[in-house]
Amino acid sequence: MRRLLVILLVLPAVLGVAGVAAIAWTGSSLALRPPWYEQRTPEEGLRPIHPNDDFFIWDGGYRDPGTDLGLAYENIEVPAIDGASLRGWLVPGRPGATAGIVAVHGGGGDRREFLRQVPVFHEVGLPVVLFDCREQGVSDGEGRGISLGLRESEDVSAMVAWAKRELGWHRVAVIGTSQGGASVLMAAAADPTIDVVIAENAFTSVRDLIASAVLPDGTQLPSWAAGLIATTALVRMAGPAALSRPSPLEAVPAISPRPLLLMHGTEDAVIPLAQAHRLHEAAGEPVDLWVLEGARHSALFNHAPGRWTERVRGFLDAHLLAENAP
Repeated sequence: MRRLLVILLVLPAVLGVAGVAAIAWTGSSLALRPPWYEQRTPEEGLRPIHPNDDFFIWDGGYRDPGTDLGLAYENIEVPAIDGASLRGWLVPGRPGATAGIVAVHGGGGDRREFLRQVPVFHEVGLPVVLFDCREQGVSDGEGRGISLGLRESEDVSAMVAWAKRELGWHRVAVIGTSQGGASVLMAAAADPTIDVVIAENAFTSVRDLIASAVLPDGTQLPSWAAGLIATTALVRMAGPAALSRPSPLEAVPAISPRPLLLMHGTEDAVIPLAQAHRLHEAAGEPVDLWVLEGARHSALFNHAPGRWTERVRGFLDAHLLAENAP
C-alpha cells in the first residue's frame, strides 16, 4: 500500500518533468531545423525553388546573377572562423571600387535572398558578396541546423575580413534580413571593421522570436515555454557559452557611432514590429528606423521596390558611396 501511495505521488511529477523536457526538445528542434531547412552539398547545388514558394519571396531571382540578372559574377569560397568553407558569389562593381556590400540571408535560406536587390547596388558601382552561412545553402556543415545569429554573425565577420583583405575594400556595408538582420547587428557590435549596417526585420532576442511564434490554434506560446525552448535551443546551437552571448537587443548599442538603418514591415507575422522599435530605442546615434506599411516578413523590396531602393540608396549615399567615387 505504501509503495502504491509513493508511486501515485511521484508519477505526476515524473510525467510533468517528461512533458517539460519534451516541449523543450521538440520546440528547440523546430528552432534549429525549421520545416524549410535543407543543407545541401556543392555537388547537389542550391535547393530548387518554385516561384510560388510561400516562404522564399524572391521574385526575380532563383538561379544566379548571370541567368537572372545578366550580370557577371564569380564563385567564391572563404574560410569561416572554424576553417569551414563559406561558399557564395561575388558580383563585381565599378573597377577600382573601394567599398562594397556583404548580404546575409535569413534562417535556413541561402545567398539568393538578396539576388533581387543586387541591381540596386550594381547600378551605383558597388560590388556585392552573396554567401551561404555555415550549415545552410551549400556552405560546409554537418546538418546541425541554424543558430539564429550565433554562428552566422561570425560568418559575417569572416566575409568582411576577406573582402577587405582580398578585394581591397576600404569600407564595407553589411545588410541582412530576419536571422541575417540579427546576425549583422551582432557581428557589427563585436567587429569594429564593419562600417555600415542595414538590418531588415531583425529580432531582439531568440527568446522574443520564439515567444512571438503562433501555435496551430492561433495562440502564442506561454512565456515559460518560450523561455525554456529558447534556452534549450541556444545550448544545442552553441553550447552553454551561448547563454552569455549578447542578444541583438543587448548588442545594438555597441554599433554606434557607425551608421545603422533598421527596416521593418507592419504586416510582419514572424517578427512583430514592436521588436524593431525596441532595437531603435536601444541603438545609439546615428540610427534610423524605416517602417513600411503593408509589407510582410522579408518582403519590403517586393512590396515597394521603388521606395526600398530610394531609402537604401539614400542611406548608402550618405554613409558609403563617397568612398566609391571615381
